[in-house]
Amino acid sequence: MSDQTRALYEAVTGSFSIWDAAHIFEYATSRFTAIHLAQLAEPNPSSSYKYSFAQHLVWEVEHFVIPFVSMCAVMNINTSMPVYLSHVLIHITTFQTEHDNRRTLFERFRNCPHDESGDAACQYRVVPRYHHCWWTTAFHFQNIQMPLQFSVAEVKALAAAHFKQWASLLIPELITHPRKDDPLLQQLHALRTEVARLGLDLGQMLVNEVYDAMAASHAAVEVLAEDYNNGRIGTSPCGDPFPEMPPFMRR
Repeated sequence: MSDQTRALYEAVTGSFSIWDAAHIFEYATSRFTAIHLAQLAEPNPSSSYKYSFAQHLVWEVEHFVIPFVSMCAVMNINTSMPVYLSHVLIHITTFQTEHDNRRTLFERFRNCPHDESGDAACQYRVVPRYHHCWWTTAFHFQNIQMPLQFSVAEVKALAAAHFKQWASLLIPELITHPRKDDPLLQQLHALRTEVARLGLDLGQMLVNEVYDAMAASHAAVEVLAEDYNNGRIGTSPCGDPFPEMPPFMRR
């Protein structure tokens, strides 16, 4: 490996982790879900709409998916990809390699099902605002006007901004990991740190649930004590704690 290649490799491994890959793929899945919902909302798309739509789909996968799939392969990172995103990637890759026309890609994407039942917008964390959200504009009336490239840091920032919008998401903000010379140790350290962060958040959530349960129990005891003191709860002369209940209710 030449010095230049080694320098490039170290630069990549120092700025990208398995956790970053997972976040970016989730972000890309959310983008494609929002795009798909917008496509389904278009009742009678024109030929120009379909043509430009397919162009933008290719732009999406070339900027938010393929570069990071390549980085995972180079770094021997084995991370999972959402099933829906893998289906979208297959359709666009087929378009690029089998010389399908844009109309075919448009229809295949339109008919591509989500991998789970229920509300796709909720499952894939669709948010109100996306950067570079071409599908919310009259994109088919002009030439494609999207950035030519993004750095890894820029895409990570876009993913972080996306998760901040998803208020109910429990994943914490992305953190900066210290640099390791060994790529494998770099990935293991990043994974251990992130899992520890999630464990702390889960522990705090459980503690809050216990406190809430204790507070509810204390309130219930106070209500019972008040009812007892006010004579609403008592015993009969025979020692029956529920004198007003019929016999079949006391068994």
